[in-house]
Formats: sequence, C-alpha cells, structure tokens
Amino acid sequence: MSPTTNLDSIKKPIKKTKAYKAIGKNINYRSVKGYPNTQNIAVNLAAQVFLAEEYVRRGLPQEFAKTAESNPAQILLYAAKKVERELTPCYWLASELSESLKVTDIPDNWSGLKPFVNRGIFLLPKNCLEYSEFGENEGIDWLYFEVLTALENLNISKFSPGDTTILWCSSSERLSIFYGTIDLHSQDNSLAIEGQHSKDYKELVEQVNKLLLNTMLVLNYKPDLLEIGESESLGVGFGNLGKLPSSVPRNPVWIGKSYSGVKEYLQREKKLVRDPRAHIRRGHWARRRHGTKEDWQYQWHWIEPTLVNYVE
Repeated sequence: MSPTTNLDSIKKPIKKTKAYKAIGKNINYRSVKGYPNTQNIAVNLAAQVFLAEEYVRRGLPQEFAKTAESNPAQILLYAAKKVERELTPCYWLASELSESLKVTDIPDNWSGLKPFVNRGIFLLPKNCLEYSEFGENEGIDWLYFEVLTALENLNISKFSPGDTTILWCSSSERLSIFYGTIDLHSQDNSLAIEGQHSKDYKELVEQVNKLLLNTMLVLNYKPDLLEIGESESLGVGFGNLGKLPSSVPRNPVWIGKSYSGVKEYLQREKKLVRDPRAHIRRGHWARRRHGTKEDWQYQWHWIEPTLVNYVE
C-alpha cells in the first residue's frame, strides 16, 4: 500500500492545473445526493498528474518519489491521463442494486464474459465499500474501469493485461491508491490478490472485484438496468458526449435506479416449534439454455438474494 497524504492540502494548486480543467470537463455531471461529486473525482485524478509532473521535476519528497514509481501510482496515472484526453462516461450504481450484488456469489467460471460497457467511471453509494488502515476508515466510492487486451501496452513495469482483462483503480481523499484486475478469459478464474498487502486491503480489493464482476454480469442479464435519462441521447455515455457543451453538466446515467431490491419470501408452512430467524439467502448465477431445440445457447441468469422468514 502506498504512502498517503491529505488531498485537501493540495486542492487549490491542483484546481489551477490544465489537467484538472480538462478532466473536469470530461466528467462534468450533475451531483447526486449520497454519491461522490464528479468534480471531486476530477481533483483526485488531477492530483495524480500533478504528483507525476512534480516527480519528473524532482520536486517531491523522497517518500512520495518512491510512491510515484510504484505500479499502483502508474496505473492511476494511466487512468487520469485517459480521462484528461477523452470524454469519459460515468455510471451511478443504484444503492439497492449495489446491496443485492454485494450479497450475490460470483460464478465459479466467467470465462468469455463480454462486458456491456467497456470503459468509464462507476460511482458507488457512500460507505458502500470501506477499509480501515492505521486506525482510520477510508471508502471506495468511485472507480475507473477499462477493458484491456493483451495488445495494449500501458508502459507499466511488471504489469501486462491478459487476453481480455478488466482493469480498475481508485483513490481516496488521503490519496491511498487501490487497483485490481479481472481476467475474462482464464479457465482458472480467481479474484485472489497477489503482492505484499495487508489482509484488510486484500479483502477490500476482492470486494470491489466481486461487485464490478457482478455489475458486468447483471448488465448482460438485464441490459435495461442501464437507464438513460429522457433529456439524454443514447450517445451520452457511449461515445457521443461531445454533442453537449462542456460547460453544461450532463445528467447522471443510472444502473438499476428502478431496481426494487431484495425480494421477500415468507415461509407458509411452519412445522418447527420455533420459527426460523429472518435472514438473507445469498444470490448466485446460473447458466441456462436460451433458444429453440435446434438453435440454443447458454446465458447467465441472476438468482437474486431473497429475504427469508421476514415478518413485519
């Protein structure tokens, strides 16, 4: 885990940089209560560009110079530079859907999964994923993600994507950097985290990996969960963002805003002397046939989490 600092202490100089102005325009969306503000994310990403430039000028203290050379910092810098150059779609993951996906087990094998969206920033409900280090709590409430292939060279030492890999990264207010990868073509699927990290850090990254993978699976299963606002064209978030003036904040693009949450199941026959306690039955994924007898294929089906024996 890389050394951290307080983002607030360098916000003012960062907001004067070209990187911040470009990133701020490329992820200029209206704010949503209970979610991070995209302009704060712009500050966070621009901070990485700022630190990288200071590193080149040798204007960083030694401890931060080491951080700038690390793989996590280089991966976040790659994301920041990408958002600085290109209009980047942002997606708000609805709170109820995120909670259901967090209690859904990932399949044993997801080889061949084709992500419904290939690049962007996911905005998560605040306190959706939390992590404690040195007695202080931090949370991941946004993450940049991109689907990469083995042909793409990120120019990062000791890092090369597989045949098809989802790369994600994020940064906290204290500039702690988090990142992970999901191999979409490995026959031995695993979300285990390698490297010298604390147990809590590894558990957090695995949580993000599972939530991201489940989000990609659920979008394949129910594409209509991706909800474009009435005032937005389908192109918004999918490559035609430049049709809107950069000074006008775009409307949020939701994933699962109309999702109703955990289903309730009431046990009708009570044969036990004492009623079983209410509990959530975890969700999972199942492969089922789709099509005619002559022309069929397997597709993923989401067996949603269920609230069992719940009585108001």
